[in-house]
Amino acid sequence: MIDPLVPIGDGHTQLSEEDRTGLIPTDIATRAELFAAEQENIADGILNLNPTSAALLDDLYLRQLHRRMFGLVWKWAGQYRARQTNIGIEPTQIPTTIVELVRNTATWLEFSTFEPDHIALRFHHRLVQIHSFVNGNGRHGRVAADLLVRALRRPAFTWGRNLEVSTVELRARYLAALRRADVNADDIDELAHFARS
Repeated sequence: MIDPLVPIGDGHTQLSEEDRTGLIPTDIATRAELFAAEQENIADGILNLNPTSAALLDDLYLRQLHRRMFGLVWKWAGQYRARQTNIGIEPTQIPTTIVELVRNTATWLEFSTFEPDHIALRFHHRLVQIHSFVNGNGRHGRVAADLLVRALRRPAFTWGRNLEVSTVELRARYLAALRRADVNADDIDELAHFARS
């Protein structure tokens, strides 16, 4: 299924040399071609995945998941980013922060601190906030959240697919919900509403 939250622009936007750094297929020239290759890799990479929550809540599994999702397109798939970006935490803090996140999430599960949807969405929000990889963090975080919520015997999230709005509006709503949680990690209701709409 195509991810409705990933804007591809007009489809003819050429990739710059910087955009192509680490790209495996040599014939990809536009953002639309890149998006199509990534979507195909993601669909194949997550096919039949059904980890337990314990298996998923592991930093190695999360890196392997990213590699499964993007490893046919990017050489750096599954590797934590090594440079600072305009979003996300310092690269040197990524490994320990991911370990802290998976431990916190396991604790929330063990003690039923929050309802299953809220646990999965807090996990998703923090994954996206950490911004572990050069690219694909939102898609990786959504897949990881879907795998987690399914392991908790709930249906996968719809991520706004049932809303009759443009991709631009859909993405704006998603980002607004994430930013609201950025301000207050306990304010997850807007993201929960979006994820089930």
